[in-house]
Amino acid sequence: MKKYGLVGKSLSHSFSERYFNDKFAALNIDAQYRLFELPTPEEIAGFLQETDALGLNVTVPYKQTVIRYCKSLDETALRVGAVNCLLKKKQ
Repeated sequence: MKKYGLVGKSLSHSFSERYFNDKFAALNIDAQYRLFELPTPEEIAGFLQETDALGLNVTVPYKQTVIRYCKSLDETALRVGAVNCLLKKKQ
């Protein structure tokens, strides 16, 4: 099963988990979407190393923090200085 999720500080208000899991089920996609709440920015590096999620959405206040852990950025992320989505590529 492929794993995706949302990473941020306070996620209790987020509808993303139910929304994406419903979409995956409706489209017969073998995937799961989870919420990954990280209380401090210092936890991002370890989380990114350990997670098996293939893609992540990023919420405030971590949109700028995650930049330092990206191996590459697209032009928009470079221009605005923030990241909304992370994609784990095969190495």
